[in-house]
Amino acid sequence: MNPIYNNLLKNPQWYQKRKQILQRDGYKCRHCGSSIGLNVHHRQYHIAEQTGYYFLPWKYNDRYLITLCEICHQAGHVNYKVPTFNV
Repeated sequence: MNPIYNNLLKNPQWYQKRKQILQRDGYKCRHCGSSIGLNVHHRQYHIAEQTGYYFLPWKYNDRYLITLCEICHQAGHVNYKVPTFNV
């Protein structure tokens, strides 16, 4: 993982957003139903057309975030490329 991105995931704003998504998803992986080792995954990444920079992790609409367990999250990244869009 990119060290800069990893540091962003330590931001209190991300912790709050992550908590919202985990709560919305009932603290369970939306793929397998596990409640162990949960991550909040970005379904897609956005780059601001005006600046050329990626959105901050907590700036995404909730519909682009999903709760996955570590196993499903890693498998998803191995099998699928997360799409990136200019917005």
